[in-house]
Amino acid sequence: CGVCAGDGSSCAPVNLAFGSVGDSLMEILMETPADVGGFQMDITGATLGAASGGLAADAGFTVSTGGSTMLGFSFSGGFIPAGSSGVLTNVEYTATDSEACIANPVISDTAGGSIDTSVGGCVELNYECPDADADGICDEVDDCVGEYDECGVCNGDGIADGACDCDGNVEDCAGECGGDAVVDECGVCDGDGTTCG
Repeated sequence: CGVCAGDGSSCAPVNLAFGSVGDSLMEILMETPADVGGFQMDITGATLGAASGGLAADAGFTVSTGGSTMLGFSFSGGFIPAGSSGVLTNVEYTATDSEACIANPVISDTAGGSIDTSVGGCVELNYECPDADADGICDEVDDCVGEYDECGVCNGDGIADGACDCDGNVEDCAGECGGDAVVDECGVCDGDGTTCG
């Protein structure tokens, strides 16, 4: 690791993992062999809310979240000391998928350099996808959120007033949908006009 009289641990990776995960709050765990000056990571499968407590709070870090991304650092030069292990922070979340994973982690030392990082496994979330029409198909993959009308149109109005089919055809005088029979000048349907001569 390039450390004079070191024990070889200072270049071991920082370990990140999930701790306890509830319905709306999750622990992010950290084990670090080096001083940590800041961190950034994505938590896939969740929209993140407020973060609090843990090693980050102890070090005076400001932890901000946006979407699925979390960023922590100190405005005053504070750091998480080497050898620290435990809850990095507790973060509120809303599940957007059935599984959450730590992705794209960037852990920096006190000089702003990057520290190698290893990430633990994903965790299952208690997630029920939106299903507005209660058809058992998640709205994001449902071809029609609602009902198909008799013409096969999602949330359509069906056959138009005065029409007899979905193509807009009307009945002729003989009652045939889309037919071409007409009443002749003698008032006869499909007549030839000779009956009133």
